[in-house]
Formats: sequence, C-alpha cells, structure tokens
Amino acid sequence: MNQQALPIAPQTSNSPLEQYALNLLRLRQPQPRLDAVLAEMEALAVDEHIPIIGPVEGAVLQSLVGLAGPRVRNVLDIGTAIGYSALWLARDLGPQAHVWSIELNPERAARAGEFIERAGLSGRITVLRGDVFDILPTLDHTFDVIFQDVIKHVYFSADSGLALRLLDHCLARLAPGGMLLGDNAFCLGEVLLSAAEVPPQVVGVQAYNNAVATHPALQSVIVPIRDGLWVSYRRQPDQPNP
Repeated sequence: MNQQALPIAPQTSNSPLEQYALNLLRLRQPQPRLDAVLAEMEALAVDEHIPIIGPVEGAVLQSLVGLAGPRVRNVLDIGTAIGYSALWLARDLGPQAHVWSIELNPERAARAGEFIERAGLSGRITVLRGDVFDILPTLDHTFDVIFQDVIKHVYFSADSGLALRLLDHCLARLAPGGMLLGDNAFCLGEVLLSAAEVPPQVVGVQAYNNAVATHPALQSVIVPIRDGLWVSYRRQPDQPNP
C-alpha cells in the first residue's frame, strides 16, 4: 500500500459524446438538495485531487441499482472517499434499503458523513471507518449490490494475492443474483502494458480483472465508461455457466 499513486482518472472526459450524455443527464428530474451537494463535491474533488466517479458513472450506478428493483435491501460501497458514490447508490433506493460504505481514511470518512448529512441521506447511508479486510467479515448482511472502489493501484499494488482475497471476500457477501461493480478496471490504460512494462502498482489490478473475467460464479463485462466499470452479476446456484 506504499506504492505511488497513478494520476487520478478525471470525472468526465473531453469527448463530445460524453459531454452530450452529461448535458442530457442534467435534464433529469432534479433533487435540489442532493444535486447541490453532489455539485459541491465534484468541485472539491477537482481542487483537492480526490478520486470520485463523476456524474455520468454515478448515474450509471443509480440506473443499475434501479434495474435490480425493489429486492435490493443492502448495498455495499467499498472505498467511500468523501461519499460521492454512496450518494449515487442511495439516490433512488427504496425505503427499506440501506447503503453501507467502508473508508480507510478517517478524515475522508468524517467528511463523507458531513456531506451525507447535508444531502439528507444520513438515515440511508452508514459510513464504516477502517480497513475492508477487518470490517467486511464482521458484517452480518449479504448484499444485493457491491461497488468495489478502493484505489486499486495503491491498495493492491504488486500483491495480486490481496486483490484476489478482496474478490473472495466480496463474493462471500454477495447474494445470488446480486451485482458486483468495480471501478478503475482500465487504470488509465496501464493494464494494456506487457508484463515487462507494467508498473508494480497495476499488477494487482490485472490479477483482479482476470479473476473477475474468468470466475465461474460471475457473468461479467467491462463497460468502457471513464476508467472502466466492471458490471457482474452472480449466477443463481442452478444457473448453468455458458
């Protein structure tokens, strides 16, 4: 975890098509209190170089959770940062659902709690402070959606075993039919480098990507939005592996 971080993936690109998608997103039915807090967080993230997923990917998370329907009760967000992704995950959840969000950095966890409170969603989101490997085994819930957004190239670094261990922990808590989502699958394109060229920070990310792609319990695809978003669902026990 002491590897130097790669540059932060931008919230949005300069692609005209992505800007078009963002402009259309801004036409959606507003939630003024929440939208104001999200906009403030976006500006803060730019100023302080805090990694967040940005509004287009946030809306994709919101839509995926919505597609899962009213069966969603528990959502896990691994890597809270300042709470941006947790707010998108909670945006359209039903009244019985809850987001649990894990953050290693205590200062960021505290800031996340403040933003969540101001957005009016403190009753729907709980921020848990600590290391995911310490916290996840203590949770009693299974989760219908897990968003895995640790800063992978720093957290995993060259330890592919750590990446695979986190995947195993997530699958142990993911309900059958549940969704496993993962940010930064592309690592700003560094995953394309050969074994001789790849920085040590990216080795664990490559191992995680390969494991998700080949895991027999998952049906998975990377959506090439922003820095690459893994979208997987866990097959039901009696569902064949094609």
